[in-house]
Amino acid sequence: MSTSPGHRVRHHSYRRFMVRKLLAAGCVVMLVAVAATGCRVVSLPQVDAKVFLVRTSSQEIELVAVPRSVSAEMPLAEAVLRELLKGPTAAERRQGLTSLIPEKAAFRSVSVGESGVAWADFGEGLEEGIGGSMRVLGIRQQIEATLMTIPGIKSVILSVEGETEGVLQP
Repeated sequence: MSTSPGHRVRHHSYRRFMVRKLLAAGCVVMLVAVAATGCRVVSLPQVDAKVFLVRTSSQEIELVAVPRSVSAEMPLAEAVLRELLKGPTAAERRQGLTSLIPEKAAFRSVSVGESGVAWADFGEGLEEGIGGSMRVLGIRQQIEATLMTIPGIKSVILSVEGETEGVLQP
């Protein structure tokens, strides 16, 4: 069975019509054939931020700021912490950068008070299986330095499951 050129044009026009209707209705559509429909892909708004990774040697930890684009759809403090927990990209790993934050670390919440104090709460995985005062200090520094890049944040309080006492203490 062959299709006429006119049938294909009507089919593409119908597809464009339906995509426009769905988008106008607020539906999220996964566009498989973007070129065929003539639609443009619109990305979510992003903002530039910095997260701190580390370069380690046997004697010291060097904090290194790396640029990231984070979602402008959520509070900046939340966005940078979520990005920090992703760890280094493949390119950053090739440059010798890593993260001391355990893979099981789960971000729970962050709030920033009017006085400039950021309160970041993590799940128990933040302290799970970590040892050595240098590593503990490095984890704390990564989180604090990342949050302190945000204008208005002057200090950081870390908690695990809402408890601050003894969190990331060597």
